[in-house]
Amino acid sequence: MNVPSAPSYGDVQALQSAASATELVLFLSQFEALSGTDAATQQLATSLLNDARNVELALNGFAAGEAVILPGNIVGNDQLLAQQMIAAVRAGDVDQAFSTLIVQAQTSLLGQFQTMAVAAQDQDIREFATSVIPTLQNDLDAVLGTATLAPVSEVASSTTLDANDLNTTATYYAINIMERFLGQLTALVTTRRPIGLYAAKLIGDHQGGLLALGSYAASTSTYLPAMIPSADAPMADAVVAALGRRPTRGSARYDRVYLKEMIMGHFAALKFTDSVVASAQNPTIRQFAANVGPTINMHLVTARTLYRL
Repeated sequence: MNVPSAPSYGDVQALQSAASATELVLFLSQFEALSGTDAATQQLATSLLNDARNVELALNGFAAGEAVILPGNIVGNDQLLAQQMIAAVRAGDVDQAFSTLIVQAQTSLLGQFQTMAVAAQDQDIREFATSVIPTLQNDLDAVLGTATLAPVSEVASSTTLDANDLNTTATYYAINIMERFLGQLTALVTTRRPIGLYAAKLIGDHQGGLLALGSYAASTSTYLPAMIPSADAPMADAVVAALGRRPTRGSARYDRVYLKEMIMGHFAALKFTDSVVASAQNPTIRQFAANVGPTINMHLVTARTLYRL
């Protein structure tokens, strides 16, 4: 039996670095879509979100085949750009900051895939990176103003799922998008280690949920919007507003708002999950709900515990 060799350490690092760079593009674009005020810039952000989400799904799917785990957090130098975006949100300068930072983020992301395409030791990695480059090049051209991206729908659709199954799948997807985004934000903002560990746990768990739902959507010819939907925006807005106008010496106020929203959000998600387990006719969706129920409950219990500290 031929056992495929594991990727080299350098190739693994390259894949993980590309994953962080992809998460940065998602983070910046999600912030613009959520908090920006310029319609054209927000439309660009939603289109970039869709492309970056598709790259993320492809990258994680490929990495899984190589036995490489890609985290969903933003690390290394990518954190510096993310922190600049947070500072711009505090200053009320979201559109301008996004327009500047997204050029740097997209340039870095494209450059990393271009490097993998020629320098990776694994031929499969070189071929995969090459296949992604046209999308990333088009996205960079769009943020530079030399190309345009087609607008993307903010409404989920499917050629195979019925209305109930589509609504359930889209609801779970939206929950995971928002929770991962807020986890990434909190990991960058909090000064308290327990809150940081909680945020990291949520990033990982909701990343897993997004990948599972994204795979299911692809297998059922289902389109799921990549932006935080308007129905969930008030929760995200409340956490973003807790950033305040300027950094403080500690994050106690922000942390309490974040945990309060996590308690309310996970309580609602658990109630929704119980109803799906009890009534869903689609076995795949019912099993997904049954699988995530204990995780949602753990997130809820932990948020309540941390809130009382």
